[in-house]
Amino acid sequence: MFIYFLLGLPVLLVGMIAVVGRLEKRMVWPYGPPQEHPPFPDASGYAIRWANEALKAGFTFLGWAPDLKGPRYQISYAFLTSPERDCFVIIGVGTIMAMPLRGTWIYTCTADGRAFYTTDNQSCIEIDVSRRWQSQLARASTFSELLQHHRSLLLDSRVSVQRFTPGREIEEFKRVREEHYRWMSRQGLIAFTDNAAARWRYTWWGSLKVAALNYSIGMLRAVTFGRIPRRA
Repeated sequence: MFIYFLLGLPVLLVGMIAVVGRLEKRMVWPYGPPQEHPPFPDASGYAIRWANEALKAGFTFLGWAPDLKGPRYQISYAFLTSPERDCFVIIGVGTIMAMPLRGTWIYTCTADGRAFYTTDNQSCIEIDVSRRWQSQLARASTFSELLQHHRSLLLDSRVSVQRFTPGREIEEFKRVREEHYRWMSRQGLIAFTDNAAARWRYTWWGSLKVAALNYSIGMLRAVTFGRIPRRA
């Protein structure tokens, strides 16, 4: 009986995650207009520390944005771009329903519509069910260390980088997200919930797939400290 319980528990958990994923409505672009200062306080100092380190490395600061998903999401996001315009960085810090969140995403887009990103927090990853966006979880205590992991990922993946236009980085990254979700909709993985195609949720097939992928890959990364699988 205990063995049956152990075998059935993952199935139950995946099923519960799938139901939540099917019901939850999401935003294509969850970021508010950029502003000069963080919209929410950061007692940990994480965002300021990592943003300053990025600035010292030559990155350009594009502004702070609030999370638009509702009052329960009190998160500040710093937008930055690399000197080479091949990386779009989002540094997030704050709380979701009083639970702390802090993490950094380093995105690189490719000429064929794919995207690769590296983050330092498992909570910042949701496996892309279309497999066009690939994530890497890297243990890093500084921004420079995380950037080094990301550069290594790009080199090993031999990607053809699509660089951002100076002064239009936020606009172009937003367009990349919009195009990605439209592609997912055409594949039957998500469905838009408004005429503007600004909000979406998973179909049953998409929610089952993302639940299974997040559970299995998340467990593997947890026990291997992000090393296996390196890219997913």
